[in-house]
Amino acid sequence: MNEKNAAATPPNPKPGVRLDRRALLRAGAGASPVLLTLVSNPVAATSSCVVASSFVSVATFKSRNPSVTSVNCATRRVEDWRSACQADSSLACVQPLVSTCLGSTSSKYNGKTLRQVLCDGAGILTDTELGVAQHLIALNLCMTQNYMRAAAGNVSTAYLKSIWQNYNSNGKRYKLPMSSIDWSSAQLIAWLRYQLNYSIIV
Repeated sequence: MNEKNAAATPPNPKPGVRLDRRALLRAGAGASPVLLTLVSNPVAATSSCVVASSFVSVATFKSRNPSVTSVNCATRRVEDWRSACQADSSLACVQPLVSTCLGSTSSKYNGKTLRQVLCDGAGILTDTELGVAQHLIALNLCMTQNYMRAAAGNVSTAYLKSIWQNYNSNGKRYKLPMSSIDWSSAQLIAWLRYQLNYSIIV
């Protein structure tokens, strides 16, 4: 390998090294319209879903994981859960209350069933509190009903509850002061959508 090629080839990240918070901010995670998740180990990146503090842009993900062609965390999207609810109004897994699934908060959706939220007349939203609830419910259902294609990693039902609690206690924003994450409803939903079913074409 000549010196020119060596300079053009970015060094591989060391296994187990987490993305620096400053690098996350430089990558524009809070502003980028297309975002992806990233785990610290490139091998694990092909089979794990991760928490929001590891969320980066498509370009950054590709540069660190050149051999990854696609990653799917779940086989059902929020739209698929809505269709299932509409096709079978007695579907058992969507009968519990939102407060049972995501924990009790100040949300006006606490007393509604999962089905009522997923099948709301407004449709599936990519903004607002309703949209956040719909996507958290869908991801929770994928986990509890065994529709996760990839390992959940740090994402768990308890973690999803913590997101809902955080969102509702911070004026309908998702905030992680230690990582400078301060996401609107739309930004949070963008991450949840990728957790549900995202792919990378290299």
